Amino acid sequence: MKDTMRIGVLRDNRAQALVEMALVLTLLLLLLSGIVEFGRVFSAQLIVSHAAREGARVGVINPDDTIIEARAKSAASALDIAKVTVAISAPSRKRGEQLTVQVEYPVAIIMPFVGSILPNPYTVRGVTKMRIE
Repeated sequence: MKDTMRIGVLRDNRAQALVEMALVLTLLLLLLSGIVEFGRVFSAQLIVSHAAREGARVGVINPDDTIIEARAKSAASALDIAKVTVAISAPSRKRGEQLTVQVEYPVAIIMPFVGSILPNPYTVRGVTKMRIE
């Protein structure tokens, strides 16, 4: 009789541990996938900001828009270049005026639950303003 009670108690403990692990593992995987998705978006944001800075740095010395765009896209080479858009604006290309370079990139959200929080695709934007030399 005692052996039967011990076996029943052991089975109950295993089942309880399995249910607890399933609940905790689900939450842990959701949290981990959210962190990975945030890392992807943040990485794209850093690359786009760097590309805008590089484009503006070249643009204050050389007023040619094609060279500015090429430099910004080459700085964002870790991303899909076909999706990178570069907008250059300066009222006039005179010394002392302000040059603005804006780089945008749509990041596709992979995780379904993050896609319900953020718009899909999420557009990251980098803007840099510098004075023309």
